[in-house]
Amino acid sequence: MHKQHGLSIIEMMVALLISSFLILGITQVYLDNRENTLFQQSQGQNIESARFSILLLEQTLAKTGYRRRPDETMEAAFPSINDPACGPMNAGSVVKRINATTFCIRYQPAFPGARTCSGDLIADIPNTPYEGAAPVVEMFQLTDGELRCNGQAIATGITALNFDYGINYNDDKRITEYTPEPAENARVRALQFAIMAASPTEIGKSAGSTVYEFWFGSAPNDKRLYTMLSSSASMRNLMP
Repeated sequence: MHKQHGLSIIEMMVALLISSFLILGITQVYLDNRENTLFQQSQGQNIESARFSILLLEQTLAKTGYRRRPDETMEAAFPSINDPACGPMNAGSVVKRINATTFCIRYQPAFPGARTCSGDLIADIPNTPYEGAAPVVEMFQLTDGELRCNGQAIATGITALNFDYGINYNDDKRITEYTPEPAENARVRALQFAIMAASPTEIGKSAGSTVYEFWFGSAPNDKRLYTMLSSSASMRNLMP
Protein backbone atom coordinates (compact mmCIF):
# COMPACT_ATOMS: atom_id res chain seq x y z
CA MET A 1 0.00 0.00 0.00
CA HIS A 2 1.28 3.42 -1.00
CA LYS A 3 1.03 6.33 1.47
CA GLN A 4 -0.69 9.51 0.20
CA HIS A 5 1.48 12.63 -0.03
CA GLY A 6 0.30 16.29 -0.40
CA LEU A 7 -3.27 17.66 -0.54
CA SER A 8 -6.20 16.36 -2.46
CA ILE A 9 -8.15 18.64 -4.77
CA ILE A 10 -11.06 18.67 -2.34
CA GLU A 11 -8.88 19.72 0.57
CA MET A 12 -7.36 22.46 -1.54
CA MET A 13 -10.78 23.78 -2.57
CA VAL A 14 -11.96 23.82 1.04
CA ALA A 15 -8.82 25.72 2.07
CA LEU A 16 -9.31 28.24 -0.73
CA LEU A 17 -12.94 28.72 0.24
CA ILE A 18 -12.07 29.38 3.87
CA SER A 19 -9.27 31.75 2.85
CA SER A 20 -11.63 33.65 0.57
CA PHE A 21 -14.12 34.16 3.41
CA LEU A 22 -11.33 35.37 5.69
CA ILE A 23 -10.02 37.80 3.07
CA LEU A 24 -13.51 39.16 2.39
CA GLY A 25 -14.10 39.66 6.11
CA ILE A 26 -10.80 41.41 6.68
CA THR A 27 -11.35 43.59 3.60
CA GLN A 28 -14.79 44.63 4.82
CA VAL A 29 -13.44 45.50 8.25
CA TYR A 30 -10.70 47.59 6.63
CA LEU A 31 -13.19 49.42 4.40
CA ASP A 32 -15.52 50.12 7.32
CA ASN A 33 -12.66 51.44 9.43
CA ARG A 34 -11.43 53.58 6.55
CA GLU A 35 -14.90 55.02 5.99
CA ASN A 36 -15.25 55.77 9.70
CA THR A 37 -11.85 57.47 9.76
CA LEU A 38 -12.71 59.58 6.70
CA PHE A 39 -16.02 60.56 8.31
CA GLN A 40 -14.34 61.68 11.52
CA GLN A 41 -11.63 63.59 9.66
CA SER A 42 -14.16 65.30 7.39
CA GLN A 43 -16.40 66.16 10.33
CA GLY A 44 -13.43 67.67 12.14
CA GLN A 45 -12.42 69.69 9.08
CA ASN A 46 -15.97 70.95 8.60
CA ILE A 47 -16.31 72.00 12.23
CA GLU A 48 -12.91 73.69 12.16
CA SER A 49 -13.76 75.64 8.99
CA ALA A 50 -17.17 76.69 10.31
CA ARG A 51 -15.85 77.67 13.75
CA PHE A 52 -12.98 79.64 12.24
CA SER A 53 -15.42 81.49 9.99
CA ILE A 54 -17.69 82.21 12.96
CA LEU A 55 -14.72 83.51 14.97
CA LEU A 56 -13.69 85.85 12.15
CA LEU A 57 -17.23 87.16 11.73
CA GLU A 58 -17.62 87.72 15.48
CA GLN A 59 -14.33 89.64 15.61
CA THR A 60 -15.41 91.69 12.63
CA LEU A 61 -18.79 92.54 14.10
CA ALA A 62 -17.15 93.45 17.41
CA LYS A 63 -15.19 96.30 15.77
CA THR A 64 -17.97 97.48 13.47
CA GLY A 65 -18.73 101.14 14.09
CA TYR A 66 -15.75 101.66 16.41
CA ARG A 67 -14.81 105.34 16.87
CA ARG A 68 -11.51 106.52 18.29
CA ARG A 69 -13.35 109.54 19.72
CA PRO A 70 -16.48 108.49 21.63
CA ASP A 71 -17.73 112.09 21.67
CA GLU A 72 -17.79 112.21 17.88
CA THR A 73 -21.13 111.57 16.24
CA MET A 74 -21.55 108.58 13.97
CA GLU A 75 -22.29 110.90 11.05
CA ALA A 76 -19.03 112.80 11.60
CA ALA A 77 -16.93 109.68 12.19
CA PHE A 78 -18.38 107.87 9.18
CA PRO A 79 -19.26 110.33 6.41
CA SER A 80 -21.13 109.27 3.29
CA ILE A 81 -19.01 107.43 0.72
CA ASN A 82 -19.29 105.58 -2.56
CA ASP A 83 -16.96 102.63 -2.12
CA PRO A 84 -15.79 100.81 -5.30
CA ALA A 85 -16.77 97.41 -3.88
CA CYS A 86 -19.58 98.18 -1.44
CA GLY A 87 -21.21 101.05 -3.28
CA PRO A 88 -22.81 104.08 -1.58
CA MET A 89 -23.06 104.20 2.23
CA ASN A 90 -24.90 107.01 3.99
CA ALA A 91 -23.33 109.15 6.70
CA GLY A 92 -23.38 107.24 9.98
CA SER A 93 -24.03 103.91 8.26
CA VAL A 94 -21.50 101.21 9.19
CA VAL A 95 -23.22 98.04 7.97
CA LYS A 96 -24.60 97.37 4.51
CA ARG A 97 -26.13 94.23 3.03
CA ILE A 98 -24.99 93.65 -0.54
CA ASN A 99 -26.73 90.33 -1.23
CA ALA A 100 -27.64 87.12 0.58
CA THR A 101 -24.00 86.13 1.16
CA THR A 102 -22.19 89.49 1.13
CA PHE A 103 -22.09 92.45 3.50
CA CYS A 104 -19.84 95.44 4.22
CA ILE A 105 -18.78 97.12 7.45
CA ARG A 106 -16.95 100.30 8.47
CA TYR A 107 -14.84 101.08 11.53
CA GLN A 108 -11.94 103.25 12.64
CA PRO A 109 -8.70 101.39 13.41
CA ALA A 110 -8.01 101.27 17.14
CA PHE A 111 -4.20 101.41 17.23
CA PRO A 112 -1.13 101.90 14.99
CA GLY A 113 -0.02 98.78 13.17
CA ALA A 114 -3.55 97.41 12.86
CA ARG A 115 -4.39 95.30 9.82
CA THR A 116 -7.52 94.58 7.88
CA CYS A 117 -9.10 91.12 7.89
CA SER A 118 -7.28 90.40 4.63
CA GLY A 119 -3.93 91.10 6.32
CA ASP A 120 -3.21 94.50 4.76
CA LEU A 121 -1.54 97.10 6.98
CA ILE A 122 -3.77 100.10 7.64
CA ALA A 123 -1.97 103.37 6.89
CA ASP A 124 -2.12 106.78 8.60
CA ILE A 125 -3.32 105.67 12.03
CA PRO A 126 -2.64 108.45 14.59
CA ASN A 127 -0.37 107.64 17.51
CA THR A 128 -2.31 110.01 19.75
CA PRO A 129 -5.26 108.40 21.59
CA TYR A 130 -8.75 109.77 21.00
CA GLU A 131 -7.75 111.24 17.66
CA GLY A 132 -9.98 110.37 14.74
CA ALA A 133 -8.83 108.26 11.80
CA ALA A 134 -10.08 107.51 8.32
CA PRO A 135 -12.70 104.74 8.39
CA VAL A 136 -11.79 101.31 7.05
CA VAL A 137 -14.20 99.47 4.76
CA GLU A 138 -14.26 95.67 4.68
CA MET A 139 -16.42 93.45 2.48
CA PHE A 140 -17.16 89.84 3.41
CA GLN A 141 -18.52 87.48 0.77
CA LEU A 142 -18.88 83.81 -0.08
CA THR A 143 -17.28 82.95 -3.44
CA ASP A 144 -16.50 79.50 -4.86
CA GLY A 145 -16.60 77.81 -1.46
CA GLU A 146 -14.37 80.44 0.17
CA LEU A 147 -15.20 83.09 2.75
CA ARG A 148 -13.36 86.17 1.51
CA CYS A 149 -12.57 89.56 2.94
CA ASN A 150 -11.82 92.27 0.38
CA GLY A 151 -11.23 89.50 -2.17
CA GLN A 152 -8.75 87.57 -0.01
CA ALA A 153 -9.73 84.02 1.01
CA ILE A 154 -9.75 83.65 4.80
CA ALA A 155 -11.64 80.35 5.16
CA THR A 156 -12.32 77.45 2.77
CA GLY A 157 -14.78 74.59 2.55
CA ILE A 158 -17.82 76.84 3.05
CA THR A 159 -20.84 75.84 0.96
CA ALA A 160 -23.48 78.32 2.15
CA LEU A 161 -24.00 81.35 4.39
CA ASN A 162 -27.17 82.82 5.82
CA PHE A 163 -27.54 86.19 7.57
CA ASP A 164 -30.39 87.69 9.59
CA TYR A 165 -29.94 91.33 10.56
CA GLY A 166 -31.17 92.65 13.90
CA ILE A 167 -32.49 96.14 13.25
CA ASN A 168 -34.53 99.09 14.43
CA TYR A 169 -35.51 102.37 12.79
CA ASN A 170 -34.48 105.05 15.31
CA ASP A 171 -31.75 106.04 17.75
CA ASP A 172 -33.06 103.63 20.36
CA LYS A 173 -30.39 100.93 20.57
CA ARG A 174 -32.82 98.04 20.94
CA ILE A 175 -33.53 95.42 18.29
CA THR A 176 -37.13 95.39 17.13
CA GLU A 177 -36.87 92.61 14.53
CA TYR A 178 -34.59 90.28 12.58
CA THR A 179 -34.78 90.23 8.82
CA PRO A 180 -32.65 88.79 5.99
CA GLU A 181 -33.14 91.97 3.91
CA PRO A 182 -33.01 95.16 6.00
CA ALA A 183 -34.59 98.27 4.53
CA GLU A 184 -32.49 101.21 3.40
CA ASN A 185 -33.43 103.27 6.49
CA ALA A 186 -32.95 100.38 8.93
CA ARG A 187 -30.20 100.57 11.55
CA VAL A 188 -28.41 97.27 11.99
CA ARG A 189 -27.52 96.43 15.60
CA ALA A 190 -26.79 92.69 15.50
CA LEU A 191 -26.37 89.77 13.17
CA GLN A 192 -27.44 86.15 13.31
CA PHE A 193 -25.63 83.86 10.91
CA ALA A 194 -25.42 80.20 9.93
CA ILE A 195 -22.57 78.53 8.09
CA MET A 196 -22.64 75.24 6.21
CA ALA A 197 -19.32 73.56 5.53
CA ALA A 198 -18.69 70.57 3.24
CA SER A 199 -15.95 67.96 3.09
CA PRO A 200 -13.53 68.35 0.15
CA THR A 201 -14.15 64.76 -1.02
CA GLU A 202 -17.06 62.35 -1.14
CA ILE A 203 -17.09 59.94 1.80
CA GLY A 204 -20.60 58.46 1.91
CA LYS A 205 -21.87 55.30 0.27
CA SER A 206 -24.82 57.16 -1.24
CA ALA A 207 -25.89 60.74 -1.83
CA GLY A 208 -27.89 62.25 1.01
CA SER A 209 -27.55 64.77 3.84
CA THR A 210 -30.09 65.89 6.42
CA VAL A 211 -28.22 69.16 6.88
CA TYR A 212 -28.21 69.86 3.14
CA GLU A 213 -31.91 69.03 2.79
CA PHE A 214 -32.78 71.26 5.76
CA TRP A 215 -30.88 74.17 4.22
CA PHE A 216 -31.83 73.87 0.55
CA GLY A 217 -34.99 71.78 0.71
CA SER A 218 -33.61 69.12 -1.64
CA ALA A 219 -31.13 66.24 -1.52
CA PRO A 220 -27.51 66.83 -2.64
CA ASN A 221 -26.15 65.35 -5.84
CA ASP A 222 -22.89 64.26 -4.25
CA LYS A 223 -21.74 62.12 -1.31
CA ARG A 224 -19.90 64.81 0.63
CA LEU A 225 -20.39 65.36 4.35
CA TYR A 226 -22.20 68.60 5.27
CA THR A 227 -22.06 70.30 8.66
CA MET A 228 -23.92 73.40 9.86
CA LEU A 229 -23.07 75.74 12.74
CA SER A 230 -24.77 78.98 13.74
CA SER A 231 -24.07 81.93 16.00
CA SER A 232 -25.10 85.50 16.69
CA ALA A 233 -23.25 88.65 17.62
CA SER A 234 -24.29 92.12 18.64
CA MET A 235 -22.35 95.10 17.34
CA ARG A 236 -21.25 96.36 20.73
CA ASN A 237 -20.23 99.76 19.40
CA LEU A 238 -23.82 100.28 18.24
CA MET A 239 -25.52 98.88 21.33
CA PRO A 240 -26.09 100.38 24.82
